[in-house]
Amino acid sequence: MNSRQFKVTFFCVGVAKAGTTTLHDLLCLQNNISLPKRKETNYFSFGQAGAPQFTGPLDSTSVNETTITSLEEYINDFDYTDNDVIGEICPSYMLEGAAENLYKHNPQAKIIILLREPVGRALSNYQHLVRDGREQLDFEHALDAEAERLDKGWEWFWGIKKNSMYFDAVNSYINIFGRNNVKIIFFEDFVKDQRSHVDSILEFIGLEGSSSEHESIKSNKSGVVSGKWRCIHRLVLSEGIVNSLLRRLIPPPLRKKLGAAFKRLTTVKSQLPAETRQNLLLEFSDDLTKLNELVGGNVGNWLKEKNVS
Repeated sequence: MNSRQFKVTFFCVGVAKAGTTTLHDLLCLQNNISLPKRKETNYFSFGQAGAPQFTGPLDSTSVNETTITSLEEYINDFDYTDNDVIGEICPSYMLEGAAENLYKHNPQAKIIILLREPVGRALSNYQHLVRDGREQLDFEHALDAEAERLDKGWEWFWGIKKNSMYFDAVNSYINIFGRNNVKIIFFEDFVKDQRSHVDSILEFIGLEGSSSEHESIKSNKSGVVSGKWRCIHRLVLSEGIVNSLLRRLIPPPLRKKLGAAFKRLTTVKSQLPAETRQNLLLEFSDDLTKLNELVGGNVGNWLKEKNVS
């Protein structure tokens, strides 16, 4: 298949920390679906403009070095046959301009959007950065620093609050691809019944849902660092001599497995103070009101939470 014939037929465009990695792993189990070797290529968000130069902690290894920057490299990241349905799951495709790039690639593409209650998503976004040794501030100070960090050129994932504003991106995909070609799934429903949602996705992209392969998967869980592990966690995962040495000595596949095990061992879940949660809900309320109207009232429960003391 040459570059003109190659078309991705479905994209899951996000949002980050709403089950995209779990969905990727579930779809990898299915016959006749081809996904790229790397879960997030970033090709249609910013990769087409060349190698990104994000400047935040570990942005170089987390996104700059892994982003695909040419169509040839993009195509080669897939292992597919002529009978496969080709898809990609990449949360950075919620960024401005990505919908237009996907439409240029394939106007008939099916679009899947996973959405999550925005405060819980923001906290998970923060915990992911902590888990990976990138974030050293507490949650409230990280929120205060967000705008300045993004202005300095830190990567999009540092937009803890910004990434929980959904309306503009969802509205853009519906306007560009048409409502019938956009499937919205809510994280809270997805985690309760993965199988039925996978079946519905398969049918949405033109496959037989009832023949899906399934196992219970919970991928890419976030957390904050447990107190007794804080020093060694920072030493191993944060930018510095130890982290650089480990990256040189340990092959990537093994490093990924060891890193995931180490993060599970050293992190725990945290809870937000009620005041912080209320303040965030107020910040998100206008976006949620517009989103609620756009998607037919399905995020009404998220709106109600801002009235809870």
